[in-house]
Amino acid sequence: MTGSRRRSLVGTALVLAAIAPVAVSLPLHAQSGRQVKVLLEFKQQTQGSSQGAQGQGSVIVQERRGDTRVRGRGGLAVEESTSRVTRSSGLFTVVQDGGVGSIMVAQDVPAPQVAYYHDYATGKGYVAQGVAWQRVGTALAVRPVILPGNQVRVTLTPVISYVAPGGGGTIDVVEAATDVVVPSGARLQIGGSTGSLHAVTRQVLGYRSQQTSEESALTLTATIQ
Repeated sequence: MTGSRRRSLVGTALVLAAIAPVAVSLPLHAQSGRQVKVLLEFKQQTQGSSQGAQGQGSVIVQERRGDTRVRGRGGLAVEESTSRVTRSSGLFTVVQDGGVGSIMVAQDVPAPQVAYYHDYATGKGYVAQGVAWQRVGTALAVRPVILPGNQVRVTLTPVISYVAPGGGGTIDVVEAATDVVVPSGARLQIGGSTGSLHAVTRQVLGYRSQQTSEESALTLTATIQ
C-alpha cells in the first residue's frame, strides 16, 4: 500500500469517527425504583350572611265592670345569621420515581370552557386554525423526582385532550407547568385565591380569577413510599 493511499484511508476514518453518533448514558432524571404518592387536595370555603325581620303582635282584652277596653301590643324581631360552608376533595396518583402519572380533572368540560381551550391552543400554535373541537377533557401530568434529603420535586403540567370531526389529540401545555420541591409527607399550598398559578392551570383546576366571598386553596402532598 502506497503512502498516499494510507494517508487517505486514515483521513477517511477520522472523518467517519467525527460524524458517527456516540452513545453516552446521561441520567436526566433520578430513577431509584421507589414510588411517590402525590395527593392534591382542593378546599373551598364560602361565607354567607342573611338578615330578616319578623313582626310580632298581640291583642289584650281587659274587662272591667260595665267597660271593655282593648289594648294592643306589638314588637319587631330582627334576626341575622352568618354561615360558613367548607367543601374539600382530593385526587391522588402513585408514580415511580422519575416517571409520569396522570390525574384526570374533567372528562368533558362545559361548552364555554371548550372555547377557551380552543382559542388558547390555536393561538399558541398547538393545533391548526379552523379545526372545531367537539369534546374537551383536562388532566394534570404528574412527574415526581426524589431528591437528596428526603425531598421530592414535583412537576404538574396541564394536559388538554380534544375530540374533533377528523380525530383527536392531546396537548401538554408545558408553559403552564408548576414545579415545586416539597419534603416527603409535608403539605404545601401551591394555589389559592392569591396564588400565582398560570391561567391555563387555574382553568383546569376550576379556579376563578377573582374571589369574592369564596376562598379556595390547592394543597400538594408528595410522600415517598
